[in-house]
Amino acid sequence: MTVRDEATPVDARAYWGYFMRDAPREDPELTHVGPGTAMGEYLRRFWQPICMSEDLADLPKAVRIMGEDLVAFRDRSGRTGVLHRHCSHRGASLEYGIVAERGLRCCYHGWLFDADGTILETPGEPPGSRLKESFRHGAYPTHEESGLVFAYMGPPESRPGFPVFDGYDLWNTRMKSFEVTIPCNWLQVTDNYVDPVHSMFLHSSYASTQLTESFLLRPYCRFLETPDGSGITHSTTRRTTDELVWNRMNHALTPNIGELGSPWEKGLEPVLFRRVYATRWSVPVDDTNTVMLGWRHLNDFVDPWGKANEDEIGKEKMDFDAQVARPTYKAGQRDPGDWEACTSQRPVAVHAAENLGATDAGVQARRRMLRQAVRGERGDLLPAPVNGGSRPVRTFSQDTTLRVPRRPDPAEDWALLGEVGQRVHDAIVAADHLRGEERQTFVQRRLAEVETELGSSPRT
Repeated sequence: MTVRDEATPVDARAYWGYFMRDAPREDPELTHVGPGTAMGEYLRRFWQPICMSEDLADLPKAVRIMGEDLVAFRDRSGRTGVLHRHCSHRGASLEYGIVAERGLRCCYHGWLFDADGTILETPGEPPGSRLKESFRHGAYPTHEESGLVFAYMGPPESRPGFPVFDGYDLWNTRMKSFEVTIPCNWLQVTDNYVDPVHSMFLHSSYASTQLTESFLLRPYCRFLETPDGSGITHSTTRRTTDELVWNRMNHALTPNIGELGSPWEKGLEPVLFRRVYATRWSVPVDDTNTVMLGWRHLNDFVDPWGKANEDEIGKEKMDFDAQVARPTYKAGQRDPGDWEACTSQRPVAVHAAENLGATDAGVQARRRMLRQAVRGERGDLLPAPVNGGSRPVRTFSQDTTLRVPRRPDPAEDWALLGEVGQRVHDAIVAADHLRGEERQTFVQRRLAEVETELGSSPRT
């Protein structure tokens, strides 16, 4: 067998494919999500969306989440439930169950299961049978919010309160839910949340301009952890005109949530603290499949361009279509988006085969945080139990465009972009003790001060 010579100079390794055929193994600590795995147990400590509310009408829905086969349902009283899929009597699938006034009834022998796993009826048993009191069926707590159904699949004693995200109730925001299936590992989908540079290429230059032309401009990038273990931001700052500087922060929330600003932002008009456009959970179906469930935020402040199309938000569709599969394979080749880029990294991306560069600092930082979390090295990366108190989750995704005149020296102006990005981040973090309109007003005031301090005239 021919052995690859590591001492061979790189420029002499042309046509070296023969020696590079065998891909290393994936990283199981971060990518495997089944019961008992390190990452699987960590993800189960958080509320995870499992389906859209519209899925639960008069029939139950079979779902697979983190390698577990489940069934979700809404009983006739309106309560939602998530049960282990196979009946604890003889194993028939409860996806064929009959929705009852209270709970879900197995089609095979009529056993009736309440949402919490209590066995309410075993109609084939003799009168007086105590069988139904002797055990419970597997069940998980649920919570329904703005068109999504969530489940908590972790240890009962560690169940956190359902997270309340700051700013979601401003500007008469309406939340439209969506669902997109992605046939690859969950981590490579969420890695995309901390990779701002791909927007210059995948979305803006080679195939077509999927975002605005301002995304083609080279950004000054910073990657910064957010308070209380809430995640990591990528901050990109671009000079869009001689007078304007646009800062954009996207927020990868712990552990699998991504928040981003509008794809139609141009940074060509002054704005202070324009908030989140979409919130997305990348939920593992199993090790090689993911379902992205989330909300599109609809309000005039985040979408002043009037481009929102609610008919394009829902099942396997979003009004930024780079997130979903193209209609045909060749269409994906001609105009690939995030879906094609993520799924083509192999069903599970192989980190040992990557050659990471400076622009991958956010990916590296986030993977490091997740590794620390699953190893129990950072308690701040776990949610507080429901009886331990909780606070609203501060969201950091935003767009800010300030009047900051260009500096004559290019190197000085580039450094100025870095300062703007840091000052915007610091202004938002300084408001971490506030919420809602009070937080919005505080940040806007601070950013106006930043604009003035860096050489522009005050806003009117």
